[in-house]
Amino acid sequence: MTQIRYRSGLLLQPGHALHGQAVDIIAESGRIAKVVPAEHGDAAPSDVELGGCWVSAGWWDGQADFRDPGTDRAEGLASGLSAAAQGGFTRVAPVASTTPCCDQPSDVMALLHRSAPHICGVIPVAALSAGREGVQLSEAFALTEAGARAFSDDGPIDRPEMLRRALEYHQPAGMPVFSDAHDPGFQPDGVMHEGQMSTALGLAGNSGESELLRINRDLDILSYAGGRLHFPVVTTAAGLEAIRRAKANGLSVTCGTTIHHLCWTDSALDGFNSDMKIMPPLRSEDDRRALRTAALDGTLDLVVSDHRPRTPEEHDVDFMVVRPGIAGIHAVGPALHGALLDHGATADQALDALYALLVRGPRNLFGTAEEQQGIAEGQPLEITVFATDQAVLPASHSKAPNTVYSTETAGLCGRVAGIATPRGSHWN
Repeated sequence: MTQIRYRSGLLLQPGHALHGQAVDIIAESGRIAKVVPAEHGDAAPSDVELGGCWVSAGWWDGQADFRDPGTDRAEGLASGLSAAAQGGFTRVAPVASTTPCCDQPSDVMALLHRSAPHICGVIPVAALSAGREGVQLSEAFALTEAGARAFSDDGPIDRPEMLRRALEYHQPAGMPVFSDAHDPGFQPDGVMHEGQMSTALGLAGNSGESELLRINRDLDILSYAGGRLHFPVVTTAAGLEAIRRAKANGLSVTCGTTIHHLCWTDSALDGFNSDMKIMPPLRSEDDRRALRTAALDGTLDLVVSDHRPRTPEEHDVDFMVVRPGIAGIHAVGPALHGALLDHGATADQALDALYALLVRGPRNLFGTAEEQQGIAEGQPLEITVFATDQAVLPASHSKAPNTVYSTETAGLCGRVAGIATPRGSHWN
């Protein structure tokens, strides 16, 4: 029986009896056999010394686009999962908006099969509607049986009746329904946040009203129909406040945001900086402040990479036609930790929030009851090791030209030392 001892890591798992203490995690044949206070005897050849780094249950990324199948030369599953492992993620939820989209049980099974050899695994998200056309629900039962964990068209649900039917249909199984918080019919020509910077650049703006309109409508439908509703990316103070009220009223709603919206504002687009063109767009400083507050107070349930790689042809073109997106999956942990500290969080508050947003929240959204336990004896080995002592990013394994984040990026704090899963380990 293969045994590995991960020695002297500081356990990051609020609520655990050993939280904040140095522990040894003993794994046997890919499962956790023991979690015990650290012993300081001689190391065995198979031991892995964690050197006082923080160790938590593996981080999960709730939204990434590897453009595979379809435009895999922009990324592809293999390089995407490799970059995710660099970023500390042990599982990633690829979006369903591939070509063809993930709307058949065979698509889910193929994704699981193709990802099986990789250290970082996948969380299958199936298309909510057949062909992502928003007309007819996909075959939810068969997709769930194949392994789907959630349903999303990776876009807004335009027809209210479609959202109502989806919420009602998925309610008995407890499956979350995703709806993008954006009304495409409101300011459809907007290419960045509507504000002083869009006016200075002479660009059509997209205001926060487009987000709030859709959030309020979808929350009204959720109140009527029941079920579980998830907004993958919320970007405005007003949108957060609407969700905060809905949660207080007992609605089953969760929400996330991207790491980019926590780190940057629309001022980063000055000079027509196409590297920062994303959708939904980077918002105002007030919105960023509200997002950081929500990350600390629990209104936000998770932070996603929203990894959106471009091909060179999509990247090296005029601002107006460049494909929106940043390929930053390798940078989420240090960027999130730094953003929270910059907002005034204490060291303990920042780490607790990082755990909530990268471990607890994603597992509550996608995971089984067993997976929601975190690090526990008998569970499969799935850990992320994170250090707070310096800001270091590895050179991303992503093939995309729009990775943006590097060690020189301002505001980073911490480094991912590595991950371990039943399929192996990756150390930066």
